Amino acid sequence: MKKALGRLFAVILAICLVASVTVVSAVPPTDTYTYWTNVGTQRKAVYGKAMYDVDKVIDVTKLGVERLTQITAMCKDNEENIYILDANSRIVVLDKDYNFVKEIGLISGTTSYRNAKGIYYNDGVIYICNTEGANIYMIDVDGNLIDTITLPESNLIPDDFLFKPIKITRDANGYMYVVSEGCYYGSLLYAPDRTFLGFYGSNTVNATIASVFTNISNRLFPNAEKHANQIKKLPFSLVDITIDNEGFVYTCNGFTDYSTASRNAQIRRLSPGSGTNILNSKVNFTDTKIIWIKNFSKQDLRDIEVDDNGFIYALESMFDKVFIYDDQCRILNVFGGGMGAGNQVGTFTNSCALVIKQNGDEILVADSDNNYITVFTINDYGKQVKELDYLTLNGEYDKVKEGWEDVLKQDANSQLAYSGLANAYLELEDYESALKYAKLGYDKDTYAVAFEYVRKDFISDNFTWLFVIIVVVVLGAIAFMFITNKKKIVLIKNKSLNLMLTTMIHPSNNFTDIKEKGLGSIGLSLLLLVLYYSVTVLKTIAGGFLFSNYDPTTFNSIIVLVRSAGLVVLWIVANWLVCTLLGGKGKLKEIIIVTCYSLLPLILEGILYIVLSNMLLPVEAGFLSIMTTISLIYGAMMLIIGMLKIHDFSMGKFLWTTLLSILGMAIIIFLLIMLIILVQQFGAFVITLITEISTI
Repeated sequence: MKKALGRLFAVILAICLVASVTVVSAVPPTDTYTYWTNVGTQRKAVYGKAMYDVDKVIDVTKLGVERLTQITAMCKDNEENIYILDANSRIVVLDKDYNFVKEIGLISGTTSYRNAKGIYYNDGVIYICNTEGANIYMIDVDGNLIDTITLPESNLIPDDFLFKPIKITRDANGYMYVVSEGCYYGSLLYAPDRTFLGFYGSNTVNATIASVFTNISNRLFPNAEKHANQIKKLPFSLVDITIDNEGFVYTCNGFTDYSTASRNAQIRRLSPGSGTNILNSKVNFTDTKIIWIKNFSKQDLRDIEVDDNGFIYALESMFDKVFIYDDQCRILNVFGGGMGAGNQVGTFTNSCALVIKQNGDEILVADSDNNYITVFTINDYGKQVKELDYLTLNGEYDKVKEGWEDVLKQDANSQLAYSGLANAYLELEDYESALKYAKLGYDKDTYAVAFEYVRKDFISDNFTWLFVIIVVVVLGAIAFMFITNKKKIVLIKNKSLNLMLTTMIHPSNNFTDIKEKGLGSIGLSLLLLVLYYSVTVLKTIAGGFLFSNYDPTTFNSIIVLVRSAGLVVLWIVANWLVCTLLGGKGKLKEIIIVTCYSLLPLILEGILYIVLSNMLLPVEAGFLSIMTTISLIYGAMMLIIGMLKIHDFSMGKFLWTTLLSILGMAIIIFLLIMLIILVQQFGAFVITLITEISTI
């Protein structure tokens, strides 16, 4: 009996082990995720169901081939055979099923192409970017030399230009684009007859106001350090280039600093001829999930591919991630990983090259440290998402509703699914459902279209009642004002409350009464301060969806408190300190009352903003901007009048004390930060001291 139980246990254990090995080898071991856009001010990384699974890991030594020295690049031919470029002047050819076919070694009549960094196949010709040899070999599939491309002689090329080709591609018309390592001018463009036409698709340096002033200062007061820093302000060089089936050229940059605007142009789609980037310039291609987790400041896109449906596949080698975008730059999936220590299937130590097969159904990633090639195969979920996304982008909304609903059942974090469903319901003229899913997916464009229809239908169905209500309200207000003025009816008998509410209409008279008669209420002032803070919070959380960047997971009312009421209190304290020293006659109580009463326009604007932002469309946002501007100007005017009255200053002295007050606010903030740091350090010291004493 014991033996039988032992055998049964062994069988069960073996089955579990086999099952676990199968799962590990099939599913990527690292988190797969995607990014949501329009959620707050930053992209938001969220878990995403894996679209690709690890199919196999190719080690050429197991194919009976001598071990590779270092993989530097890969490409495929029309039959989807794979060409692996080895740093040791060697090309290993595998068929579409990853069986060994042959090797291509040294090419007769040429020198070594050791450490070549690029390989490309087009129309029966293999192009080898002989980086260190400063040329490109054109060979046939049997390894026979056809021709050699070298740096052309042209006045368009600087005298100190170093030709170090790393990538090459060719369009349907025979034009060739060559990327040279470290070149800031773009790719070299050759005509079909090999005539050099110039540089194509260079990056640009985004200028800011600060950078303009810095450049002017550097020119007026030059020195060696400034000159060295100026040299660094060069455009990012290209690292890869490819062409889609419509003739558009795609490029990607290498190392990119997250702190610069260039992260938005790491991947570009260039129009033929002009070389203008036609991808969405606001798209951030950096992997911010890694930034926050690992505190890295740069990433390095190494390779880029585009399939026939416009999906973009990018390999990032700093963190060893594969990114998949659609042709609208919406991210579908991120997978891979390793960050220099990839020791699991599906991760990498130093990813260096990417190739797609079967129109993106297979993705090959080469690792130059362990010289393996990992093959990722799209799963059923991935096929479904890509097909639905393609149909949605092509406007075939009637075919995607049920599919996107099924996607959401599998992955509730799919922003593409919410957006796709919103468009599907919009096509079905179910605008309420379109609004629901557009809001869930933060798809403001679709929400705006659906909201316009909903608003139009509401006005059309209720026009009579709306017209009657508006007429009654307007006429009633006019009649009410006429009667109260004629009979001199005082609606608010409380003097303090009446003074506060009429300050917007008679700021000069009311502030004079506050100074000379001692009117005004500290209690009402504090109430206005609380209202100002509350309205500021409500503008964020209750404002119209189309006009807010509210992210409930990151919203912090304490930060809003500091930015609203906190700044008001800071102004009151700084102004009181400065004006007391410079002969201002205003008391602290008067400064509080004047400052808080001046918040009335901002409070009323906030209330109107909350209402109107839920009624207007983005094209009508000008009304909100005008309203906000008027409230700020009116509030500032009230504050100026009040300060002049209570301090008995001239305009010149008021401006001078105002500047000093702003400086005082900055000093107070600095002192508060220093105090917080000291408290933290003291707390850490106390904890350390207690820990040391407890160990004695």
